[in-house]
Amino acid sequence: MSLRPKRIVFDRTFPEFKQDLERLFNFTGLDQVSGMNILVYDMCTSSPKPHTNKLFNAIAEFLTQYTIKIRRSILDHDDVVSAYAREWEHYRVASDVSSKICDYLNKLILKEHNKGRSVTDRNHPVEDGKYRRQTIHAVVELNTLTDNKQLHLYNEVFEKPYLEKTRQYYARESAEVISNDNISQYMKKANERLEQEKARNVKYCHPDSHSIIIRECETQYVAVHQSRIHGEFEAMISNERDEDCTMAYSLLSRITNGVNPLLEIFERYISNVGKGLIERMGNSIAKDPREYVESLMDLHMKYMNVCQKVFINDAAFVAAVDKAFRTIVNDTSIAHSPEVLARYCDVLLKKTHKGGFSEQEVEDKLDRMIVLFKYIDDKDVYQKFYSRMLAKRLIYGNSASDEAEVNMITRLKIACGVEYTSKLQKMFTDITISAEINNKFAEYTKKNCINGKNGSAVDFSILVLTAGAWPLTQSSMTEFQLPTELERNVSHFSTFYNGHHIGRRLTWLWHLSKADVKLNYLDKRYEFSVSLHQLGVLLLFNNVDTYSFRDIREHTGLNDLELKRVMKPMVDLSVFLVSTPGTLQDDTETHQENDATRRSVDEDRKLYLQASIVRVMKSRKSLTHPLLVQEVINQAKSRFNPSMPMIKKCIEQLLEKQYIQR
Repeated sequence: MSLRPKRIVFDRTFPEFKQDLERLFNFTGLDQVSGMNILVYDMCTSSPKPHTNKLFNAIAEFLTQYTIKIRRSILDHDDVVSAYAREWEHYRVASDVSSKICDYLNKLILKEHNKGRSVTDRNHPVEDGKYRRQTIHAVVELNTLTDNKQLHLYNEVFEKPYLEKTRQYYARESAEVISNDNISQYMKKANERLEQEKARNVKYCHPDSHSIIIRECETQYVAVHQSRIHGEFEAMISNERDEDCTMAYSLLSRITNGVNPLLEIFERYISNVGKGLIERMGNSIAKDPREYVESLMDLHMKYMNVCQKVFINDAAFVAAVDKAFRTIVNDTSIAHSPEVLARYCDVLLKKTHKGGFSEQEVEDKLDRMIVLFKYIDDKDVYQKFYSRMLAKRLIYGNSASDEAEVNMITRLKIACGVEYTSKLQKMFTDITISAEINNKFAEYTKKNCINGKNGSAVDFSILVLTAGAWPLTQSSMTEFQLPTELERNVSHFSTFYNGHHIGRRLTWLWHLSKADVKLNYLDKRYEFSVSLHQLGVLLLFNNVDTYSFRDIREHTGLNDLELKRVMKPMVDLSVFLVSTPGTLQDDTETHQENDATRRSVDEDRKLYLQASIVRVMKSRKSLTHPLLVQEVINQAKSRFNPSMPMIKKCIEQLLEKQYIQR
């Protein structure tokens, strides 16, 4: 083959080229078609004048006449779509081959006109069966070559009519299904239709249409009837129809804001169930916190499992469970959750003579309890009650396990920070140090020969508690005359301690002291564990059989209320006989302690808020009143929700004390 320009007579050469084109497009005599690209090259490089434009126009005319002829042939068929698809496939193959044959011509034309004209322009385009897909794809291919606007022809000829037909069909069908079937059957039908439409799109439609067509199906089957699904959702949850709940969630997730009403219904339902549980328990909560706490823990686990199983751990549904339980545990109309949770921990961590729980059971229950604790707004109330109960367990040696106690404090530290548990940890430190002090005191008494004729035979141990760490106040102390049998022990320890710790002052908390005492006046020997106040009363009867109430009060120094409270258990056990039965009233100590604890919480809150206000103003120097209030709320909300009147009162108090100025 020579690349030199040749003298070509176009009117003789092109008819030969046209015959080859006809064979190519008619799929006849293809074995005779060869060398066409050489003819194209020769005509485009003809000397002295190339026939480029003449060749381009002649080929375009051939294609125009050919497509007009094929169009007539297609329209003569009864099955237009099938005929079109067959002819289109032939045309597509032939035009691709001819485009390659005319590659040199295309390059020259593109270079000359600087735009995408091609010798394979298609100008004459057209809906079941295996040919539909080919027909639609033909429109797409035709579009890309005839229109500068992307898919304009496809959109006008196919997509818009198809969308309208889709809308009409699904609007009619969905209305019929939802009026005749229950909601479960309706949702199944909607899911089936969406899956079918998805498969049909992939098979027949251009990818740009997929989302638009599916959205139309979602609109007619889901969006139009979403209120019906919303209205049935609570019954699905209540009756534990998990499959229906999942379908409702899946369908409504497809439309904008479709799931939001489900979240509200889910949250409200859980809140109502939780409050209903608490109402049914009623006054029994005050007697035993276990049913309250464990019922709520089971309820929480149930709906967290629902979130995982039904709503694929959707964070929005988990948050709805959180909101519901925050509402439940902070509803104080029946139970004060912070106090109840603290008492529940006390039940688990205290020694019991009724079997109790294994260490692993205790750990598991506390792990679940801490989940409820995190929902409490008034965490400072829980801290106050928990610290008082922990103090009693440590002072009286009632903890079932030191390890369990430490683990519980660790949980609280993780949830609320180091500051929240600093005093609790200090209490444990004091117990450890007290053991060391007792060992040293034992060595001291032995070295100084204190026990013996001039000493005391009373077995004696001391707990030295740091005043600021323990929830103990001198205001709860009552006047008490220490029995003479114990005075020498106390005096020796005071001498020992003051000799080792210069500048420290011991305050004796008699009301927290306990004693083990043996009764020797009966045929059978009994051993009692009593408070020091009760011991003081018992020791009076070592030498005298009868005392008046007034005599006991004068010898012990106890006031009437405390003396009655001290003596009532021993009267109930017939250790003492009273001449006038019924004179000793029921024990009201627990209620008094609880009231005192709540008052203490209020005082602590005021101090906390004042400290927060001072910190904020020290940092910001100057601040408007609303911004100051908001800053204080932000600092306090991890411990409790401060009320506006309390914040304003604290600001006024600091203004009066001139810590800040207006």
